Amino acid sequence: MDKLPKSTAAIKLILLAALGSVLFTTGGAIFLFRNTQNLISAGRWAEHTREVLLSIQTASDLTQRTESGSRFYRVTQDEVQLSNSRRNTIQLRTRATRLRSLVADNTHQTSNLNELDTCSTALLHDLSTNPPDLVHAEAHVLHCQQTLSLMAGQEQELLKQRDETTQRRSQISTLTELGLAGICFSTMIVLFSLLLRDAILRGRVVEAAARTNQELSNSVHSLRNHGREVQLLSLARDDLQLCTDAPQVHRSAAFRFSELLSGTNGSLCIINSSRNMVETVSSWSANDTNSGIAEIFPPETCCGLRSGQFRWHAPGASQIDCNHFIGSAPRCYLCVPLVAHGDTIGILYIGCPDEAIREIVESRTEGVRQLVQLTAMALASLEMRKKLEHQSIRDGLTSLFNRHFLEIALERELARASRRKGALSVLMMDIDHFKKLNDQFGHSAGDAVLKEIAHTFSACVRTEDLICRYGGEEFTIILPDITPEATLHRAEVIRKAVANLRTELDNDLYSSVTVSIGAAIFPRDGQSSESLLRHADAALYRAKREGRNRVVMVEDSSPASV
Repeated sequence: MDKLPKSTAAIKLILLAALGSVLFTTGGAIFLFRNTQNLISAGRWAEHTREVLLSIQTASDLTQRTESGSRFYRVTQDEVQLSNSRRNTIQLRTRATRLRSLVADNTHQTSNLNELDTCSTALLHDLSTNPPDLVHAEAHVLHCQQTLSLMAGQEQELLKQRDETTQRRSQISTLTELGLAGICFSTMIVLFSLLLRDAILRGRVVEAAARTNQELSNSVHSLRNHGREVQLLSLARDDLQLCTDAPQVHRSAAFRFSELLSGTNGSLCIINSSRNMVETVSSWSANDTNSGIAEIFPPETCCGLRSGQFRWHAPGASQIDCNHFIGSAPRCYLCVPLVAHGDTIGILYIGCPDEAIREIVESRTEGVRQLVQLTAMALASLEMRKKLEHQSIRDGLTSLFNRHFLEIALERELARASRRKGALSVLMMDIDHFKKLNDQFGHSAGDAVLKEIAHTFSACVRTEDLICRYGGEEFTIILPDITPEATLHRAEVIRKAVANLRTELDNDLYSSVTVSIGAAIFPRDGQSSESLLRHADAALYRAKREGRNRVVMVEDSSPASV
């Protein structure tokens, strides 16, 4: 009888233990299942936050490209750049719509998106006007960037919180599993399949999160590199705009290329004015070694110049070597033509010591392309400015200084002579019977005479003397630091040289070509440019009246020579 109650109690105890074990196991299983679901949910929210961050990064990239395009349009007036900026702005608005659907549950981000919509709409309007309002466009681009930066910061904070929640729940789940394993090993066998499934699912979530984190890290690294490129290109553009001559452009460009393509060596080479040779004008090197390219070489030796486009010589690319190297050609290099206004003006050579450097150069191809374009445009602008300056002070037919330059130069020389208490002479010269020569031989012959006489004048004066075409067949020469006697001698040399043209050239065209010359001396004959020119002109006309082919000084009463 005693055993029966004990047995009954044991059975009851076993039943209670079994029931408790079942209940505990069931409760533990339920707890584990719910915790796992919470972990999955937290992972999904973290994944959602990463998706939002990726969309924000894409929008930021579009904003950067819009800014770059508008800046290059300002420099180059290239409509393609402006069109790219507009297209990027439209894509930015589309991305903002996608973001709105992703952050519909976040009131703070919704408010930020309203700001982004406003500034992107204004940016598109500024770029679509004719002409585009680039000043306001830059302000709106900055506003868009600030808004996207604020959104990214908020999402990063949210991602951190959700990752912490996921990690905390994962730890709780692990501890619970270990506890249940120690207490109810038998229950673990029953729940093994469920736990295995949950473990696999968690592994997939963690693996996906790791992949997303890696992709995000790579994107951030790429964005950081892109931002550095944009900053470097902006600095290069500012430097090139400040350059006043071609050597400055050459040095500045080489420095910026060495910054953009660290680890490389290279050279900037320009085609000469005759377009029959290419000259190396600047170089850079990562290890203070020569770039290996020849100082001077014919254009046809460069495959990049012949093809007119980016040309790699490397394993897996073209194996045809350029022939502009000193010694053997490198294993891996890039030749990029410099083109401005449709004209090829030179090449950029970039040498890559190893495969890693080549990959860096390939990843920055767009930056290289833009910096090459900036360099070519800077050189073309300087050349255009030089031509315009030459045209503004030179006579187109004779290449002598024109009357405008004469007025400026004479004032300058008079001021210098006054400071030094020195002398200065002005010769006014006129070709005798030039109208008759034009009528007899034609205007083409007259132009030939003017050019030959201009050449004769240049051969008869000193380096510091200034020869100007005053107008028509009249010429003026400014002779600084000269005595009256030397002035008369110089004028006689010029007169005789012109009179002897027929003998020297053996051409009947010059049989009657002579010049009459009037000379005025500062300060004796005048204190101002107007006075000197007037007196010299009066002396010239006196020489004309007295028979031509002679030199007359202002104080003379008779011609100096016949």
